[in-house]
Amino acid sequence: MKNRMHILRVGQPVEVREVEFKDRKNLEPGDDGPGYDQLKAFIEPLLDGAPLEHVSVLWNGKPADMFVDELGRLELTTRPPLPRNEEATTIYRAAALRREPERDPESMPFIAGTAILFEQRVWF
Repeated sequence: MKNRMHILRVGQPVEVREVEFKDRKNLEPGDDGPGYDQLKAFIEPLLDGAPLEHVSVLWNGKPADMFVDELGRLELTTRPPLPRNEEATTIYRAAALRREPERDPESMPFIAGTAILFEQRVWF
């Protein structure tokens, strides 16, 4: 099954790629699609080797998956906190703001650094 993915890097144009994972309709019993190890091996290099964190989001009104740098907002001994990713933050906050339109978006967490957005669910 081909999956469209958007790589959202701070200050750079969005890069769109197609990747192929197992089609969930044709899985063997007990197999639930790409597992954590497969996703980690694919995504973490795009996050410059940082540990991934899964974030459930809406994309075009449908459930989708985004992966971000788990430590992006933290200051580490090897680097300062990563810059805020406005596009990824907007996508991340959209579902909550749809449910609670009166909520102040700045009261919610933001995404820092690169984010990997899949147009559909890949994390099950």
